[in-house]
Amino acid sequence: MLTQNRNFFTKSDSLCLKGIAIIIMMFHHCFRSVERFENYVVDFSPFSQSFVVNISDYFKICVSIFAFITGYGLYLSAKNECRDLKSSEQWIASRLIKTMGGFWFVYILVFIITMICDRYPISVYNKLGFIRAAVYALIDFFGLANLVDTPTLISTWWYMSAAIFFIIIIPLAIAWSKRFGYISLIVISMALPRLLADGYPGGTNAYTFITPVIAGMIFAQYDIFKKLDNIWFVKNKIRNEIVQFVLYLTLLLLSIVVWIKFPRDKLWEYHCAVAPVIAICFCKKYVIRIPVLKNLLAVCGKYSMNIFLIHSFIRVVYFQDFIYGFKYFWLIVLVLFSISFVIAVVIEQIKKLIRWDIMITALRNKVCAVIKNF
Repeated sequence: MLTQNRNFFTKSDSLCLKGIAIIIMMFHHCFRSVERFENYVVDFSPFSQSFVVNISDYFKICVSIFAFITGYGLYLSAKNECRDLKSSEQWIASRLIKTMGGFWFVYILVFIITMICDRYPISVYNKLGFIRAAVYALIDFFGLANLVDTPTLISTWWYMSAAIFFIIIIPLAIAWSKRFGYISLIVISMALPRLLADGYPGGTNAYTFITPVIAGMIFAQYDIFKKLDNIWFVKNKIRNEIVQFVLYLTLLLLSIVVWIKFPRDKLWEYHCAVAPVIAICFCKKYVIRIPVLKNLLAVCGKYSMNIFLIHSFIRVVYFQDFIYGFKYFWLIVLVLFSISFVIAVVIEQIKKLIRWDIMITALRNKVCAVIKNF
């Protein structure tokens, strides 16, 4: 699967899509609602304010892109390793530690720096005494704050709970699909919230993004990207490329219009799976094929997790006036992304210096050995 043939979803493709996701996440967090910038003078030219707000809201698909890539990659990792309960437990433990390892480092770093600067963690956790504050901090450290509804250092870290949830359910989803098929899995995932009378789970609920994870699994198992590339509408190669481009672009534009026109809480599977998958297919086939852009997006994708973990502290907690003070909407995003990117790179260099990843790998091996011998 790591061949450079564009008919496959390569590691490079994955990084490029992560790069796209992290960039549009910046727009989403900065401009998805007027309340986010209403106290600042922002120039949206050559577009209107409403256009940028609507598109930034549509960029919520960034979460689904990450979820899709997670489903795709975890399926390929788990399909041969999760042979029984014991091997599945080892795989889950290994993936959890690998995923959380990067988060743990950033959490410790942020905790120490913000504690020194303004005792920020105390203001977040210490509302009902030291013991409860310590428990809250520990829950947040393990990425579970959103799942158990406890305080977190920054609200955008809710996705860590989703990442944990996705890893745990992947072996179950694979086992279910082998026995009953993906259609039943999709139907159950869609029906469950409605049967429980809860309705729309919410934009920060891990369950909301089950469908793009399942979509990623399906694309991986059946090699959908290759099949899509091998569709011929006409026999002539050039004409076929033109027809395909027009079709992909039309579907993309229609998906954006439907997203904007219909409320998320009524059609959340469309918002979280259908529209994002259309965008993913378009970007996979056309955007990340542009040579220079592909390289830039891959670099952004490489540091996307650190950028995600850090950028909200810059935008919301400490430098909001500074960021929105750049007036032009595109420049605001550029400055926010640039600062976050530089910090993300520095974080990776520190991790290399102290051999953090080696320690995390040793921890993974130790935990997996314990599970194997238990």
